[in-house]
Parts: sequence; structure tokens; C-alpha cells
Amino acid sequence: MAAEKRIFYIHDTMDNVANSTTRDSLQHRDHYSNVVKRSRFFMVAEGKVTSPEQTGGQVSPGLRYYEGLAAGSVLIGQAPNCESFRRDFDWQQPVIEIQPDGSDAVEVISKLISQPDRLREISCRNAEKALRRHDWVYRWGEILERVGLEQTPAMEARVKRLQELADLAREDGQ
Repeated sequence: MAAEKRIFYIHDTMDNVANSTTRDSLQHRDHYSNVVKRSRFFMVAEGKVTSPEQTGGQVSPGLRYYEGLAAGSVLIGQAPNCESFRRDFDWQQPVIEIQPDGSDAVEVISKLISQPDRLREISCRNAEKALRRHDWVYRWGEILERVGLEQTPAMEARVKRLQELADLAREDGQ
């Protein structure tokens, strides 16, 4: 589809992205977030899916699930069959499934493109879920709670702002 100029597609062109380096990690993250937040679709696969020798058979969601979700993108790929994924992505169809070899990707994406209302609903739901559940402030809150400490005022303010933004995302998706 990209070759036919029907879509714009960015993909990794390095053999080993995990071991690549960048001259400026902050600049890279800024560029990456700007690309992701403008993407309708985001390809996902379980963590280290191409490195089974490193996982020892353990299955987990890769960081891409959280990054794409936070951007409000439609996640395309496979949902990992593991407890952490079911816990963190416990709503209907968090990932639009395609065959692991991608053989039906064009068909699935084309069908989604023809359903703009569904795309908007998925996008808004994903952004809302990320804002309500997957910011680091929630992880820190759990840690503090376990050791008997209160959240800081700054944490409480951040949670309040995230919830306000999540409400806006939910309204946009309806």
C-alpha cells in the first residue's frame, strides 16, 4: 500500500533496533513521540518476539503496546497470551488482530480505513485507557501505597489532570 502511495508507512530499517544507538536520546524520543501521535495505526508484537533465545518462552507485551495506546493509535498485530496483557488491556479488542506473518494486514487496514467512526472510537478509547491507567504516576502511587506512604501533592495534581484529559478523550470517542 505504501509503494502504491495509498498510505504513509514508517518502519524500522535496521537489523537490530534494540542495540542501536542515537546521538541524542531526548531528540530521538521527541521525534518518535511526534511520529506516533500522528499515526492512525501502530504495529505491535509481544516483547522480543524475534528473540526467543532471550525470552526463554516468556510472553509479555512489548513497550510498543503502551506507546501506541498512549498516542491513541489503533494497535494492529497480536495480543500476547499472558496475564500482564490481560490485566493491562482488559477491554474489548485492544488489538486489531492480523496474521503473525502479516498476510492479511492490507485487508484488515483497508477495512478499518473504510470505518472512520470505528477508528475514532478505538483511538479515543485507547487514549482514555492510557490516561486513566498507564502513566508512571499510577505505578509510583502503587509503590508508595505498598510501603505506607501518601502520594505527593504533585502526584495528586497529575492524576487529576490525567483524569480530566481522559474524560475529554471519552467524550470525543462518543
